Amino acid sequence: MGEVFSASLGDVFRADPLTPSSSRQARAASTEPLRTLPASCMTFLAALAAEDDDALCAAGAPFQAEQLLALVRFEEMVGAELARRVAVFDRTGAVAATRSRTAKGFLQTHGQLSDRAAKQLVDRARRLDTLRTVRTALTDGELSASQAEVIAHEITDVEDPQAREQAEELLVGQAKELHLGQLKQAARQVRAHLVEEQEPQVKDAPALFRSTARLSQTGTSDDPFWVLTAELSAVAGEKLRVALEAAMGTPVEGETRTHPERMGDALEAVADLALGCDKLPTTGGQRPHFTVIADLDALREECPAHPTFTDDPETDGNDDVSGLLHPVGVATSTRGFRLPRWQARKESCDCRLRVILTKGQGKPVSIGRATRTVPAHLRDAVIARDRHCVWPGCTRPPTWCEAHHLTHWADGGHTSLNNLALLCGEHHTDLHHTGWELEMSNGRPTAVPPPDTPPPPNTRYPH
Repeated sequence: MGEVFSASLGDVFRADPLTPSSSRQARAASTEPLRTLPASCMTFLAALAAEDDDALCAAGAPFQAEQLLALVRFEEMVGAELARRVAVFDRTGAVAATRSRTAKGFLQTHGQLSDRAAKQLVDRARRLDTLRTVRTALTDGELSASQAEVIAHEITDVEDPQAREQAEELLVGQAKELHLGQLKQAARQVRAHLVEEQEPQVKDAPALFRSTARLSQTGTSDDPFWVLTAELSAVAGEKLRVALEAAMGTPVEGETRTHPERMGDALEAVADLALGCDKLPTTGGQRPHFTVIADLDALREECPAHPTFTDDPETDGNDDVSGLLHPVGVATSTRGFRLPRWQARKESCDCRLRVILTKGQGKPVSIGRATRTVPAHLRDAVIARDRHCVWPGCTRPPTWCEAHHLTHWADGGHTSLNNLALLCGEHHTDLHHTGWELEMSNGRPTAVPPPDTPPPPNTRYPH
């Protein structure tokens, strides 16, 4: 029966007049899928396949670690070349010769890519086609694919070609010294200087996103339950997130509830507290609150939309990237959501909102040796500087983090901004058990690996 079915299925495909001839030819030639590429590509793949699992184990952990990073970088370099060829294929009209309407359609039909994967590849190719400096750095292995995406996302739509090229060169040059989270901050800041914020006139203002929520009872009369569906604006959603995370707390040992179940219980707890005494459990040593971090000038009516980089002597003028990592004239939430200046002014009038007004975020804040407990205002200053866990590659939000003393309080360390850093629980443990250290570099906490275990040669860890 199986043989009959296989034969009939093959006849259907061979007789299908809708199947493009190029696809039928591709199936016939599928035994040599890389025939148009240089022979060295096959040699390279054969060399990799020759290293079996036993050979990798015998080579040792340092070799495996270095080779992993090398292959990640090689895959990204090949991806950059693929994007370049997709861009050429797309803009020269070559797709028409394949009887496809678009490059995305060609990749779906002949490459068996999903609609989403094909669209992402074409969109990426088009972005990189306008950012030649970024694409060259990616092709040369100087940027990771994620770094390239971060830069492209923020500056692709900068209209001035010269300004866009200068922004590319600046960010590509600084990428080696920044972790991915810091690069995102820098790219957003560069965009803020290049793309002027347009504050709409009242009569021309677009309709604001209106938060909606529906609460409906369902189930049976003996066992009813409620269904809550909501679409919240960015600000409303973040306020709710802060409240729910505070009510959820840290999972205790033996916790059996799933995350959605804990979130549902937290929502009930928040409702009880709101109806009762209008208080929530503390998080990070203080009452949870929606926080806006804003330069003092950002809330002034006369402040230009995007002032130039500051030369304020109160800031760390020795840090080449301080102007990128310390936003000037903008307001953001602790998660990095950027508020337009008009909305920052509006929210700052709310007595339930904590606004951190900064005038040079590198200016030291300290309560000396009086206590090792980090008070709320000092933790806010640490959050304004670090934004998330400072461990390389970690972007866990401040609500997940503890304020760690770089020089332990018991060893004479002060409870000050220059001696504190945000670390999530996992990486706080790593710091104490793996020999890594934190030190201040240009006013920012930087993770330093143990001297006897330097990073592998192919690492992109910014030294």
